[in-house]
Amino acid sequence: MTEGMANWILSKWKLWLLVPLVLDSFTKAQNLKPTRWPLYQGKPLLLAWNAPTEDCRPRHNVNFPLDQFQIVASPNEGFTKQNLTIFYKDRLGLYPYFNTDKNPVNGGLPQLASQTKHLEKMSQDLEKYIPNPAAKGLAVFDWEEWRPLWIRNWDSKNIYKNQSQLLVSKKNPTSDPARLTKVAQQEFEISGRNFMLESLRLAKHQRPNQLWGFYLFPDCYNHDYLKSLESYTGRCPDPEIARNDQLTWLWTESTALFPSVYIGSVLRSTAFARQFVRNRVKEGMRVASLGSDLARPVFVYVRPTYINELALLTEVDLISTIGESVALGAAGIILWGDANYSSSSVICRKLAEYVQGPLGHYLLNVSSAAEQCSQSVCGSRGRCMRRQPDSDTYLHLDPQSHRIVMQGKRLAVEGHMGSEELKRIREDFICQCFSGYQGSYCELPDPRNSVSRFVYFSCFVFVIETQTERHGTVGMGTIAHWAPCLTFICLFLTCPVMSRPLKLPSHFPFFTVWNAPTEKCASEYGIDLDLNIFDIVHNLNQSFIGSNITIFYSDKLGFYPHYNEKNVSVYGGVPQNFSLHDHLLEAYFNVQQQIPNKDFSGMAVVDWESWRPVWERNWNSKEIYQQGSRTLVKTKHPDWKPEQIEIQAKKDFEDAAQAFMEQTIKLGRGERPGGLWGFYGFPCCYNYQYKKKENYTGECPTLVMKMNNKLSWLWNVSTALYPDIYMDLSLKGRDRDIQLYARNRIIEGMRVREQVSPIKPAVIPYARIVYTYSMTFLSQEDLVHTLGESVALGTAGIVLWGDASYATNKSTCLLVKNYLDETLGRYVVNVTTAAFLCSKELCSYNGRCARRDPHSSDYLHLDPAVWTIIPKAELPDLNMLSRLGGQTL
Repeated sequence: MTEGMANWILSKWKLWLLVPLVLDSFTKAQNLKPTRWPLYQGKPLLLAWNAPTEDCRPRHNVNFPLDQFQIVASPNEGFTKQNLTIFYKDRLGLYPYFNTDKNPVNGGLPQLASQTKHLEKMSQDLEKYIPNPAAKGLAVFDWEEWRPLWIRNWDSKNIYKNQSQLLVSKKNPTSDPARLTKVAQQEFEISGRNFMLESLRLAKHQRPNQLWGFYLFPDCYNHDYLKSLESYTGRCPDPEIARNDQLTWLWTESTALFPSVYIGSVLRSTAFARQFVRNRVKEGMRVASLGSDLARPVFVYVRPTYINELALLTEVDLISTIGESVALGAAGIILWGDANYSSSSVICRKLAEYVQGPLGHYLLNVSSAAEQCSQSVCGSRGRCMRRQPDSDTYLHLDPQSHRIVMQGKRLAVEGHMGSEELKRIREDFICQCFSGYQGSYCELPDPRNSVSRFVYFSCFVFVIETQTERHGTVGMGTIAHWAPCLTFICLFLTCPVMSRPLKLPSHFPFFTVWNAPTEKCASEYGIDLDLNIFDIVHNLNQSFIGSNITIFYSDKLGFYPHYNEKNVSVYGGVPQNFSLHDHLLEAYFNVQQQIPNKDFSGMAVVDWESWRPVWERNWNSKEIYQQGSRTLVKTKHPDWKPEQIEIQAKKDFEDAAQAFMEQTIKLGRGERPGGLWGFYGFPCCYNYQYKKKENYTGECPTLVMKMNNKLSWLWNVSTALYPDIYMDLSLKGRDRDIQLYARNRIIEGMRVREQVSPIKPAVIPYARIVYTYSMTFLSQEDLVHTLGESVALGTAGIVLWGDASYATNKSTCLLVKNYLDETLGRYVVNVTTAAFLCSKELCSYNGRCARRDPHSSDYLHLDPAVWTIIPKAELPDLNMLSRLGGQTL
């Protein structure tokens, strides 16, 4: 490395790190969260007919005029290849419930159901009912037998509480009633949540273009009118709103919400019907915006008849149901009916006339008004919704400027929106913009849709040009100044680091995380490691566990089966010898305790190192896991041959190891969906041949890569991969070997990442600033070959891990501080800024840069002839910026 690169001596540009930028939270709060674009272009309101009226024609010679519906589907089970598919309890997988005779089906309780068998059957059912993997449409789980919140299982659903308590009492017959009920509730809710979440995830993975959600979710439980109409307000009870907040895990995993607004005849043509519907749809729109991603579209289920009747809705009630839903911003109306709709020729005829008459006219009215409002007010880039949700203004065509006529056999609208009508619409309605747009009329690009979201910077950068004869461009200088530019390609960002706002500096394509317990340096020795100046992410007080990164060691997450240092079994020793259910229950409590913030968006790293999930990789001290597995099989089958025992022992161990690791990550993701969940040290390259070979290549052995391919189940469930690139002290001074060792381990992480779809996990290597088992710091060249390799290969970031030895005494704290200030910090700023600027120049902020040739020696470094790094203390008067021609990156 040249002396210039090591010291970054500059003459032309100076880089200043300044104070944190305060967000304008008030302005942000005024903006509605954007939602996804409609399924059908130009149709902000989707109309779906989902009643089994297809039998009216062959049975009763009655045709239904359904031309104005974008989706016409039957809820009958025999129908496939539809754009709206309802999955009833016996139609998708192996849903657990109790039948009308109170007999269990598929285990009865979610905690007794086989999730593996359920998902296998579900995958087959998806292939049957939605055979085209690329098909667009609505897909609805209609599972109504039990509710995922314990307290909501009342009346006939009490059986799920009773049976859950019975299940716990059988395992713990001496438990007191209060404890028994509490454990039963926890087991039921955890199992129910996981069952629903995993079903959703499989559905989205297998049929990603469908909008998935659960029928009746959310519910408002505002049926007080059944008791009395006199004091009825329609409001959702406060406890039910709080309970819906507990279901945030469901709203954030769903890609659509499907509340219902079926009304009983007791509400016929009353203002109470309007209040009933209004509050249910408002609650749907509220929870649709929970979470950090786009607001989910809300499709409202409406019946064209009253509940348990075949009496048709009055025109007043069409406004109270359909009109209310559209005015509040619903993405669609689903008109549902049951088999009674085709039970006789009289009913078929009445329904057909209703569709041709009042219903058809009103649907055309509101859908046309919604389209015209979207076009005229939102520029076709958003959907109109009431400015004041509790007002009585509706998206209706003005009868003075529009009329509905018959054109051939179809209804059509004639007329256009006049200036007065447009003025009223703009006064009464606002725009909920579609993804990528913002502003009162969705006229502006949404910066949240781009990586270049400068308002989220934890610090921002000014570039000041000194007076020289030549002028470079804002960025890395001219192409001539930054020749390696052409050796990089854009790695487009689909991993969670860049696809949603995090507390981590997600505006950077690459970030550095400090994960060493150095809080004692400041608290006991008065040595402040100022990580903020270098924009190094860290927890409060630089602790191991916090809001940005949490490591779960083997004794911190559930009941991890292993053998201790004396070869004594703990929790069964091997995973197949301990209850996965008990482990997950304990892990659930640990997650709540260690990560109390449900909106946690940092790194969640599970560090289990006692055994490896691939049988053959348990060598040396880990052979005890093979021995323990063989012993279990031999005990069960004393007459088996060694070959039989070996095959079964391997299968039992690997199956249980997979279940423990996979279900633990799924639990973590379910509880803290914003976190980057993964296992430390995975994937591993096992390229340790530098200890033996002189002609070391650093390559991962072919057999190792094949074994890593067998771990696709782990890569697919993880949202981050955490390989390690720790340096053994024997590598000191061997620059080439260090480079090859780290490079190939990172490349393997990037390789297995590519096996995951649709959302690829972030690759974030673990590194140390010292050689292992020492306090010998990495040299400048070593940093380039570890941290620099990570940046150049396109990883999302790097974790700098350290142990308690960093803060043993004042002397070690001073050593760490000096290394941070003089060597590490400057290099972090260098590569972080270079990665940011490369993202800007090559990828337009829509991706991060990665080497075209992973094995080249090109790095993302600032050109030392163009850039320098100045300590914060040397900052000049900021008022001089304008005189010096400062610009903001």
